[in-house]
Amino acid sequence: MAAPQHVPFVTVEDEDDWVISFALGPRGADRLTLVRTPHLEFMLRPEQRGVSVGAEAGQRPALLVAVQWGHKCVDVVSTAKRYSLDISKVDNATRNAALRVLGKMNFDQRFQLADGYP
Repeated sequence: MAAPQHVPFVTVEDEDDWVISFALGPRGADRLTLVRTPHLEFMLRPEQRGVSVGAEAGQRPALLVAVQWGHKCVDVVSTAKRYSLDISKVDNATRNAALRVLGKMNFDQRFQLADGYP
């Protein structure tokens, strides 16, 4: 597997939509975004429900399969691709907020979540 992508910051939203957006690269120009909108999922077929994983503009979002959350690195596996992210520069409060929202996103156990974060 390739070296983890540098993540200078993470944005977390915990409102109607649950969003965790990892800025990628030295300046954070690209994003890897995890989104779940539980209040609208009833309109989707069961196989379409879960956390959407979007990385590139114009790319159809995939669904989240697994997350391995470590102190310095996060591995994200979607139905389309695997991502390895270096979160060592992200502050602890933001990491904790992201992990909390990730737990909420998994209320129905649609993906595997392994937390190696102390």
